[in-house]
Amino acid sequence: MLARLSELYACSVGDLLVDLADNRYRDNAYQVLSPSNDAPVTRTGEAVAAQQAEILLLDLLNPRGLNGRSGALAPHALPRNVALLAQRIQEVDLDELVQVIVMWAQQWNPAIGRREVLAKLSTAFTVAGLVPLFDVLDPDEQAHVARFLTQDWSDFDEPALRYCEEMIYNLSKQADALGPRVTLHSVIGHRQLAHWLAKAAPSEFQQRAVSAYAEVSRLLGWLCFNMGDNDSAVHYYEDARSAAHDAQNAEQVTIVLCDMSQLATCRGKPRVGIDHAVAATAQAERSGNPYARANAADVAVRAYIADNQPDQSRAALDLEYAALNAVRTDAPASRLWYFYDESVYWRTEAEHALKLKQPEKALEAVDKSLKLIDPGYLHGRAFRLLFRAEVRIQQEEIAEASTIIGDVAQLTTASRSQRMNHRIDGLRDALTPWARTKPVRELDERLAAYGTGAG
Repeated sequence: MLARLSELYACSVGDLLVDLADNRYRDNAYQVLSPSNDAPVTRTGEAVAAQQAEILLLDLLNPRGLNGRSGALAPHALPRNVALLAQRIQEVDLDELVQVIVMWAQQWNPAIGRREVLAKLSTAFTVAGLVPLFDVLDPDEQAHVARFLTQDWSDFDEPALRYCEEMIYNLSKQADALGPRVTLHSVIGHRQLAHWLAKAAPSEFQQRAVSAYAEVSRLLGWLCFNMGDNDSAVHYYEDARSAAHDAQNAEQVTIVLCDMSQLATCRGKPRVGIDHAVAATAQAERSGNPYARANAADVAVRAYIADNQPDQSRAALDLEYAALNAVRTDAPASRLWYFYDESVYWRTEAEHALKLKQPEKALEAVDKSLKLIDPGYLHGRAFRLLFRAEVRIQQEEIAEASTIIGDVAQLTTASRSQRMNHRIDGLRDALTPWARTKPVRELDERLAAYGTGAG
């Protein structure tokens, strides 16, 4: 009845009970977190933290989400709900949250779908890990920027530009962990801010402001690409390339051309991808940055692989390896190239070996890549695991391949992109000859449970 009333009033069940007595102190498991076992008392200290943790847990598990609105972890969650979750998590002692989860699990109702709950909890802890990404300015500057953003923009503001630059990097990391849909609206808002700052910037800040606009436009194109909206991706990439040229930023032109090459290759136009990769290589040489040279060579490898040019792809891989050695020894850290490291090279080495039907060599390369990749880079790690699944399919190790694909589907339940959906579906199609076997049938059950069409 409470569930039906909550649907009728569009609120959470907790909202219906908030003004009634709280008798949870009588529950033996709950007493672990209570300051007294005798009677209800005003909660302080750890008990307050436990109460906050329990409220957060209920919000995460409630399909109506925060304050009775759309679920914060639903496939089309609004960014404001993610912000509310982040704020809620900042107020919670995560050690207490873990204790509440353990206590709650001990009383688990068998009727609850465990897979769905565990996927949501996984996402909750991902959000918790991302909370520090939003602390981009000191408290005084935060207040200053907040005032600037809430008034009519008139004059250029350098702290606002610095805030925008920091947030572009942070939003990139957020997209890696939470997926493109959750991040999209925030990126659009920051692009509008960057556009205004680029128009209003005086000469001494002009190049920097235009570069910020170019980078946030490129990020928006990348999100569209991952969501399967390739036409929009082309539009934003072209805008980003034009702005990067205006800023005379050869590194930035390189990274946009690299993204355009990858998009063309994935759209089945590898020769267009090769053209973009060649142009990216020329810009990388102008920049003198080994990160730029390495990434340009990397996208060239994949374009040549797709165009069935193994000799050219091998030559590009050798160029990438030489640039990688320079990255290891000479290159300063760069946020623009935060995603590129040695794990990227080994991923592409694995892709090259798979194309040549060399699964043992591919397995060795992809395992090196998985060992080196930042565990927080969920998007990249998931794709590398799928390369491992492809290796196992080539080796006809169907049970392990099925397990890996199912694990990736579970790992990315709340953050999966349309591009990853296509990759998972393609690998499942490759398992068609074994469709009647137990591992593949179990995989189909897992894919149905976690879904591959949420985007």
